[in-house]
Amino acid sequence: MKRLYFLIKTALRWVITGAAAATQWVLFAMALAIFYDVILRYVFNRPTIWTMEISEYALVFLVLIGTAEVQKQKAHIRMDYLHAKFSSGMRRYLDLLFFLLMALFSFLLFWTSLKMALTAYRYGFTSNSLLETPLFIPYLIVPVGICLLLLQVVIDIIESFKEIISRRSMKRKGYKRQVTG
Repeated sequence: MKRLYFLIKTALRWVITGAAAATQWVLFAMALAIFYDVILRYVFNRPTIWTMEISEYALVFLVLIGTAEVQKQKAHIRMDYLHAKFSSGMRRYLDLLFFLLMALFSFLLFWTSLKMALTAYRYGFTSNSLLETPLFIPYLIVPVGICLLLLQVVIDIIESFKEIISRRSMKRKGYKRQVTG
């Protein structure tokens, strides 16, 4: 069971790292497209019809696909001042509570956005622009990004439980935390 968990955790880390790399490439491509549009608009007076819409979709991709990497690095915004006021044991419980709430919110957002993307696919919704982009494509960015976030949060919940349990078992066995410095 531990080996299976380790394999799943490692595979998910690779997927999240790959998704983070994809966001970097999307950002680069978006910058190139905007630069191209600026040159065409102001030098040749011939703006593109696609840059704005594609850049909007790319921005959504950057934010939502990148959330799992931010969670993996524990870089989401939190109130450090308030967080530091609690003992280390209480902080572990607060982190676990935060992860559980985040998992609930992520699941609800995943489910709702997946239904929206499937509805857009089923009824053939397209954007009201000259591109007429099938909307299920950009809509799918939301459930994919939130699914990656949800899977990372589940790993964080498991790790938090493991840490709390190991701390409790160490206390029962009489181990005391050593303070250095």
